[in-house]
Amino acid sequence: MNYIACSEEMQRIDRYAIDDIGIAQPVLMERAAMAVYNFVKDKFDKNAKILVAVESGNNGGDGVAVARLLYLDGFDVELYWIDGLKKHSEGFDYQMKIAKKLGLRFADEIVNCVYDVVIDGIFGVGLSRSVVGAQAEVIKLINDIDAFKIAIDVPSGIDADTGFVLGTAFRADATITFGLMKQGLLMGIGNEYCGRIILEDIGIPKKAVDYVEPCLYSYDESDIDRLLPYRKSDSHKGSYGKVGVIGGCKNMAGAPMFSAESAYRMGCGLVRICTVEDNRQIIQSRLPEAMLNTYNPEDKGTIRDALKSLMDWADVIVLGPGLGTSTYAEYIVEKVLRDFGKKIIVDADALNIIAKNPHIWDIIRGDIVITPHLMEMSRLNGEKTGNIKENKYDMASEFAREHGICVVLKDARTIVSDGGKQAYMNVTGNNGMATAGSGDVLTGIIASLCAQGLDTFEAAKLGVCLHGMAGQEASIVHGRYSMIAGDIVRSITRVLDSDYSI
Repeated sequence: MNYIACSEEMQRIDRYAIDDIGIAQPVLMERAAMAVYNFVKDKFDKNAKILVAVESGNNGGDGVAVARLLYLDGFDVELYWIDGLKKHSEGFDYQMKIAKKLGLRFADEIVNCVYDVVIDGIFGVGLSRSVVGAQAEVIKLINDIDAFKIAIDVPSGIDADTGFVLGTAFRADATITFGLMKQGLLMGIGNEYCGRIILEDIGIPKKAVDYVEPCLYSYDESDIDRLLPYRKSDSHKGSYGKVGVIGGCKNMAGAPMFSAESAYRMGCGLVRICTVEDNRQIIQSRLPEAMLNTYNPEDKGTIRDALKSLMDWADVIVLGPGLGTSTYAEYIVEKVLRDFGKKIIVDADALNIIAKNPHIWDIIRGDIVITPHLMEMSRLNGEKTGNIKENKYDMASEFAREHGICVVLKDARTIVSDGGKQAYMNVTGNNGMATAGSGDVLTGIIASLCAQGLDTFEAAKLGVCLHGMAGQEASIVHGRYSMIAGDIVRSITRVLDSDYSI
């Protein structure tokens, strides 16, 4: 598990390490500078001409220290100090005093086209206002330089919490960040401004991180191996659970099939699809492994019988893919959420039906996971999508607490929350997964993990992670422009059978 910090959490961690544990700030600053210096030293020879642009805060102190290390090693380096802040940090003044005594060369102005490397040490993790004035002008100037660009900790002008651009921002080819990953480096446009992200350990003790206990975390390879359901040698199809998929209306057979096939690929033993009779032929020809319960949408008796048969049989139900929002679909959603009483993964049209009929929250039984994208979440909680995107952790956690459910709030960086203090942020996947049916694949994966014994929160987190990994595998074979949902389904096999690296 890897923590992901917001700016306030990172500042508290730093303060605890310095004030309570007693690690001197210059020690942390020196180690941060050493990490950047090592990156430059390994990538460039000493003929490279380097510019380090700084302001008077701690990020600027890191930049001055980087310039000093490069200078002492014989690099051709210049330091440009904007000097546009009223206050200086102690760390900056300490580093600047050393730099001046050593005779570092200061640039009087920034001249385009004369540098091979530009290092940004203007603003760090604590920036919360728009960049204006002299700092904005300098950022624009160094962005225009045709050089390899490196950001220290966070590209200046990027909100370390949201990834939003605060007026203007430095565009890096590489960002070297320290201690913990920052939320804004992973989310929104911030991820595009970072370039390659390198996370460096600068000696912040685990005790300081544990004291603050950041709200967000992600998984690494060891977590995947640890959390995957164990498969016994002495087992049979009944050992790995039964998933029921309720979805698909006329001309919408694909959605429930994606959920069903991904549930099988993820390892559950049995899958049954409950859908309209019109879908029988295509499902049986395309996915013969799935059993079927069908109904006539014009005959409530056949719907009731099909649902009862499925609910009596299933351990877990996927509710909603391709179901539609007709009157009979509303009946299905209400009946399943009221009567099933076990694990239910609620997606797509079922979410839209709940949004139109909020009284359904009062009748829900069972252990519920909902998987809304931003627009579906907007329909559920009444917030604008922009506000939801900016505050995904808060929105997901509040909604989960309010309704006693697990929320998978889907986006480029999906958040999974059960309403507790900590939530999971997914760091796997790619933009090729923005394709029809991708969400249906996810519901099947989560349901399969639930059927194999994981609780809903653990299944949702692991499912989102594996779904993204499958998307990465699919993009290798098919490319991000050309991959489709079926490619993600087929890639589950490669993820589970390979030594995959996140």
